[in-house]
Amino acid sequence: MAKLGKIEKPKISDFGESRRLFCIPLIPQVNQKDLAENLKKSVKEFWVQVASKIEDLKRIGEVSHVFVESVTKDGEPGLDMTKHLSEECYGIVKEKIEKGAKLVAVENEEIFNEFLEWSLCLSVIRRSQKVLTKVLEFHQDTRDRRNNEIAKKIDESLKKNDCGLLLMSDENRMQIQTILSSDIQVFLIHPPAYNDIMRGFREFLQKQSQPHHQK
Repeated sequence: MAKLGKIEKPKISDFGESRRLFCIPLIPQVNQKDLAENLKKSVKEFWVQVASKIEDLKRIGEVSHVFVESVTKDGEPGLDMTKHLSEECYGIVKEKIEKGAKLVAVENEEIFNEFLEWSLCLSVIRRSQKVLTKVLEFHQDTRDRRNNEIAKKIDESLKKNDCGLLLMSDENRMQIQTILSSDIQVFLIHPPAYNDIMRGFREFLQKQSQPHHQK
C-alpha cells in the first residue's frame, strides 16, 4: 500500500517571479459601545487571527508594499489616515512600514471624492426613478474609474517577486480582483471570526434601521 506523503506548505521558491497580493477585508466601523458583547469579542478575535495569518504568510514572501482603501496619501500622511479606519488597521500598516514596507496611496483623491459624493447622492434619493437612474449612471462610471486607478497603482508598485498587502472591503476587492494583472496571485485572509462578524453586523444594521418606536 502506498503511503501518503506529507503535504508541505508552499515556500517563496514555489512562486517563481510571480507577484503576490495578500488581501484583508476591512470590516464595518461603528461605535464600539453600540455593539453587543459577542460582536465586540468577534471583532477583537478577527484582528488577532489576521495578525497570525499575516505572520504565517511570511513563508511566501515579506510584504514590500501596503495598499489601503480610501487612503489618498503615501507614507506617513497616509498612515495617519488609516487611524480613521480602525486602530487595528493602523497597527498592522504601521508595523509593516517599520519593517521596511512602503505605504502606497491607491486612491486618486479627485476620483475618490467624486465617488463619495455620488454615493451620498444615492443614499438620499427617495422618490424619482429618473433621478435614481441618472445618479446610478454617474456613480457606476466613477466607480469603474476608481477601480481602474487602484488596479493600476497596484500593478505599477509591485515588481517581480514582490508581495503586497491590501486592506479593502470584500465587495470592492472582488471588483478590483477582476481587473488585476494576471500574474498577480491573490491570497484572501478570511479568518474564522470573519463570518461571525459579518453576520453580527447584518443583525446590528437591521436593528438600527428599524423605527425607534418599534420594539
